[in-house]
Amino acid sequence: MKEEVLHYLWKFQLLDGHLFAADGLPITVIKPGLHNTDSGPDFVDARIQIGDTMWAGNVEIHIHASSWHDHHHHTDQAYDNVILHVVVDNDRQIKRTDGQLIPTLVCDKHINRQFYARYKQLMESRLWVPCVRLIKDCPPFITASWLSTLMVERLHQKSTEMEEVLKNTKYDWEETFYRFVARSLGLKINTLPFELLASSLPQKILAKHRDRPLQIEALLFGQAGFLQKDVAEPYPTTLKREYEFLRKKYNLQPIENSLWKFMRLRPTSFPTVRIAIIAKLMASHALFSKVIESTRAEQLRQLFNVEVSDYWSDHFRFGIISKTHRNKKLGVQSVDLLLINTVIPMLFLFGRYHGNQDLMDRAIHFLESMPAEENNITRKWTDLGIRISDAATSQALLHLKKWYCTPKKCLTCRIGNELLRKGSS
Repeated sequence: MKEEVLHYLWKFQLLDGHLFAADGLPITVIKPGLHNTDSGPDFVDARIQIGDTMWAGNVEIHIHASSWHDHHHHTDQAYDNVILHVVVDNDRQIKRTDGQLIPTLVCDKHINRQFYARYKQLMESRLWVPCVRLIKDCPPFITASWLSTLMVERLHQKSTEMEEVLKNTKYDWEETFYRFVARSLGLKINTLPFELLASSLPQKILAKHRDRPLQIEALLFGQAGFLQKDVAEPYPTTLKREYEFLRKKYNLQPIENSLWKFMRLRPTSFPTVRIAIIAKLMASHALFSKVIESTRAEQLRQLFNVEVSDYWSDHFRFGIISKTHRNKKLGVQSVDLLLINTVIPMLFLFGRYHGNQDLMDRAIHFLESMPAEENNITRKWTDLGIRISDAATSQALLHLKKWYCTPKKCLTCRIGNELLRKGSS
């Protein structure tokens, strides 16, 4: 048995029967205390009556009582205020640093066997999610409430990851946004080279050339290492000439071109096409400022509904003419994924950083107004009977699978809680 199971049973007071201390005195739990996830006793500010005495203090929980000594609590005065030691195996008497005995509750016989059997069933499950066969028993309102919580939790997590980059850019929002947009457009296969490209070519340099789109394209393709070879076409020749001048002006060093990957990608997802899209985006306006001004999801979509320069209407790579003659731009699903995974979390972070609840609510509203993502994970949730009506729900379910179901954190999952409690009734 794991200690987290005992923590759960104590926290929700699910121990069966009348409780007695190891010395025979009856125990009445008035208040189990607050679960402490930091250092120190497991539960703080508890109220417990032992015999005729009312105690106020902390509760420590172990599988084996001897773990008190193994963890050196017997020499730590932070544990002198422990009023009850809850254990499964009372294999040693426990004392405070002054030598006083600490009351002990041996809970082995008080653990609900049905609860523990269902818990083991979930922990030993090798199914896609542990509760595949049980989730239908969870009331819809609990599932809906939990998914709403997880959606916000996911936004907080993503925005916190973005905040680390924001700190590195000295809180330059446009620079940070530019880096994350570039990373997102790289897809998984080209995430690293796009990160390196954006880091090697600051947004501030691109902003200086906003009225000269050709120079922005020259800077991006040059820094990406695509202009090192001569191409017998006017446009790449012009780009190379412009880049050589700008490279010296800004003392730039291109990244290694061999980092870029083209295999197993659709031509419209080739890094050359995606770089051309970034060039168009950076030439249009201060991008993140426009994001903040947007009040509808459709306005956000329009910001990224850009067509690349004419050269790319019949090229996917430099010097190779394609049979496809059309302007290339991000598809509807690609734009929506960019909004969901980058734009909206960044807007949420901006609102959180500035204490602007309206912007945080707007970010959530954007997710709720967008169609749900379609992938292997969302399809499997649908097969389990979970209705996915919008991107807010699909994001919540992706978060649930990754951070709760896969690591089997059923005790901290509201759905898992409900199913476990039903199993103990």
